[in-house]
Amino acid sequence: MKNPLPLIPVLAVLSCHQVVEFSSSETCALTFLSADELEVTGSMEGFHGGRLLLSDGSGGLLLVTSDGFLHRLNAADLTVDTCYAIGGSSGSGYTDGVRAGNGSLYVLGPGSLVIEVDLVSDNVVDGFVPGPDPVAIAASPVMPRLYFADGTGFIGEIWTGDNHTGNTVGLAQVPADIMVEPLGGMHVVAAASDQQGTIYDLWLEYSQQYARTMSVQAQSPASCIVPFGLDSCFAVGCPEWSGENGYVCFVRGYVDSVDITRVEVEGHPVDLCFNGAAGGVGRLYVMSRTEGGTTAITVFGFTFSYLEPELVGTVFLDGFPRDLASPGDGDELIVLTSDK
Repeated sequence: MKNPLPLIPVLAVLSCHQVVEFSSSETCALTFLSADELEVTGSMEGFHGGRLLLSDGSGGLLLVTSDGFLHRLNAADLTVDTCYAIGGSSGSGYTDGVRAGNGSLYVLGPGSLVIEVDLVSDNVVDGFVPGPDPVAIAASPVMPRLYFADGTGFIGEIWTGDNHTGNTVGLAQVPADIMVEPLGGMHVVAAASDQQGTIYDLWLEYSQQYARTMSVQAQSPASCIVPFGLDSCFAVGCPEWSGENGYVCFVRGYVDSVDITRVEVEGHPVDLCFNGAAGGVGRLYVMSRTEGGTTAITVFGFTFSYLEPELVGTVFLDGFPRDLASPGDGDELIVLTSDK
């Protein structure tokens, strides 16, 4: 049986640039931007402790808040379809999640817990601890597997059939984020938070016993990593908190020949989002925290290669950066910010 819905008043009929208000003691906001003009087309405000934002298919969004609630949103008319508890309130946790091949949503909850939510029945079906300190999670596109980066220094494998932890591979440095090659799913790549910004590649087709240190480094602690989907390319965000701005590394290759391009962005990158359908061949959205505590979104397009990013524009929003998503065909970018 579905958990009872909390009493949340909603304004259901909207036009562009209107705002939906929800009762709350802490202000979090969703800002909707048009992908081409980067103009604000709408917003939803008043969620308590918004932490995680994901696409929920065509026209849908999933928002997880720090009080342990999952909100399923309709992006077209800016309404909440349903809302229910998936875990307890926590000052930490709910910072990463992924849709698995079995259709379930897996969320990093508080206390090293991973929560599985069946999005068909809207029920929590499992909660388990795969490792001492999971900090990021990604899904295989071809196997019933999840991969997680653990803050104690390893990459772990989760079998989604029964959610047991399979192989684990130790790393010399602490991983900050993890990705899986989106086409063949044979490469699991982790970006580390050490001073060199070490990048690790676990090549599943070759060996599951060790992860190789790649021949290129981010050159400063990494915060996030995201794949592009083609040409074995991915991006790594480096905040560079000691400097005025951080940068993004555009990387191509996993094994022998690896190339890298570093591009400075406004603010300090804390999250990345790539939509391969946006702008023809895909766009990369970089979410950064500025020196003033606000949010900067830097947008890159590509004409010749993913190693030659082209600046589309930069948008500045009030509030601290939390998460971002570009669902479906990439017509919209949705940004989650918080006042704390």
